[in-house]
Amino acid sequence: MPNPKFLSVVILCLSITASLAMAGDDASGPIHYSTDLSRSFTTYGMSEQDNEWSASLVERLKYSRSVVHFVRTSLPLQADKKTVQGAIYQGVEKTDYFYVATGDAMLKLGTTWAYSPGVDGFSMCAPKSRNFIVCLNLGGGVPFLSSSPVQRGKVTWNGHDWNRFEKSNPTAQAPD
Repeated sequence: MPNPKFLSVVILCLSITASLAMAGDDASGPIHYSTDLSRSFTTYGMSEQDNEWSASLVERLKYSRSVVHFVRTSLPLQADKKTVQGAIYQGVEKTDYFYVATGDAMLKLGTTWAYSPGVDGFSMCAPKSRNFIVCLNLGGGVPFLSSSPVQRGKVTWNGHDWNRFEKSNPTAQAPD
C-alpha cells in the first residue's frame, strides 16, 4: 500500500500543474489574411425590401433577441497573395464589428485577436445577393492567436479557407 503522505504530495503536485494549464483553443490556420481598416471605404445601403426580408426571416425563426446586420464593404481582403473584393462586411448596429466571409473571421475593433465566430448558437443568413447578412446570436468565438490586434489600421491573421456562404453548403443561404 503506497504511503498516504506520498499520495497527498502527488495529488497536490498534479492539482497545481493542472491549475497552471490554460485552455488553448486556437482557430489559426495556414492562410495569411490581412486588411487595412484605416482605409476609406463604402458600404452597401440596405433597402426597405432588404429590411422586410430580414424581418420576415427573424419572424419565421421566432427569434426574439437583438439582430445585427452586416453590409458589404469595398474594403479589399488579402488572402495569401490574392486580393479578394466583396468579402468584408461591417456591422450596421455595431459598427466596430467587421465580418470577413472568406475565412469566416470576425474583427472587433479594440480587441486583441480576430476570431472565428461559430460558437454559442451563432448564425448568419443572407439573401442570394449577399449584399447584407442577418446575424443572430452575435457573441464569442475562438481566437486566431496568430492575429495582430484589431485596430484602425492593418490587421493580420492566419486562418482557414472556410466560407459559410459557399454554394456547397446547403444551410448557408436562406430562401429569397
